[in-house]
Amino acid sequence: MDAYVITDLIQASTAAVASVRLSKLSLGKQFPALLTFLVFLAGINVGLGLMNDRSAAYFWTYLAVEPLKCAFGILAVRELFALTFKDYPGLRTATRWVMYAGIALSLAISLFVTDFFWQGAAAGRQHSHMFYVEVAVRAVMFALATAIIVNLVFLSRYPLHLDRNTLVCSAFFSLMFLSQACCLLLDSLAPQLFDRYIDSTEEIFVIACLAGWTWMLRAKETAAKPATVRYSTPQEDHLLDQLTLLNQMMTRSARR
Repeated sequence: MDAYVITDLIQASTAAVASVRLSKLSLGKQFPALLTFLVFLAGINVGLGLMNDRSAAYFWTYLAVEPLKCAFGILAVRELFALTFKDYPGLRTATRWVMYAGIALSLAISLFVTDFFWQGAAAGRQHSHMFYVEVAVRAVMFALATAIIVNLVFLSRYPLHLDRNTLVCSAFFSLMFLSQACCLLLDSLAPQLFDRYIDSTEEIFVIACLAGWTWMLRAKETAAKPATVRYSTPQEDHLLDQLTLLNQMMTRSARR
């Protein structure tokens, strides 16, 4: 069996195992969009893995599923932001719209630069429209990875003590989206707009991310634990007051 097919099927199996573990740990209701993304990822990897990657059916299937993968990815990242700022509705709304604006800006810049500087590179390809699809998908994946990373950097300044699973999801999925964006960038430079070795390497990296993420997930705590007495420092209180004030400002702005 072709090594490219094997990596596709292994990635599908890893995504399926991750989705099963997510359900078994009673995390499916907490991460419904993430669960949907994993199931979709498993399905498309099985489908594409069993198809001839040089056939017309593969080509049109790929073009159809890539925008869907972007849509499910956007919903998954939106869900992570919602869980991160569940106690701050104003910030939750603001981060959602900032993410949308970042995706739109990334798409606009990428497509404009591609059309302005590399018309010859695209027009000379066998499938020039696929060139632009890969540019668009790359822009979305890069924007999602950047949004998660910026969010983690922002959160590192504040003592929110977030749920472990939310942090684990944010870290691993930012790596996944960033690796996919890099892979699409290298693919767009190849004569046929894909390179088996690059794609296989990226899939192995995604498999490692999914495996690591699955292993680091922990069951949702349902039983009440004895309250732990914890005294905050004046600096922590000051930072949380800043966050509360920022949340109130965003809430008032959203109502206007």
